[in-house]
Amino acid sequence: MHKILQTLVMLQDLDCMIAEVASKDVKNVEKKMGLKIKGEDQLQKAKERLEQSLPPAVLAKYHKLMKRFGRAVVPVVGNNCMGCYVSVPKRLMVREIGNRELRNCERCGMFLYWV
Repeated sequence: MHKILQTLVMLQDLDCMIAEVASKDVKNVEKKMGLKIKGEDQLQKAKERLEQSLPPAVLAKYHKLMKRFGRAVVPVVGNNCMGCYVSVPKRLMVREIGNRELRNCERCGMFLYWV
């Protein structure tokens, strides 16, 4: 898999974990159960390291997609983008080539990876 694409997938996973830990529902459950979730600072630091490793243009597109859709990287399953469910053009569908290059869906703009 393309190195930048791998970094984007990891960054999206970290963003989801940070959002989950910071959610009001989780905070309420913590309070009721008398628990404290630790490691939010470590997640933030890991996110910052990943962001620094990405080219500025890719990072800007990632943040734009996250703000708009809540995710930025989606798989292609059955030749369809799982972000907008539109069929991916044949020139992008070759799985072996698809994961070697950074590709975006022509309709929704999300970063694509083939599974």
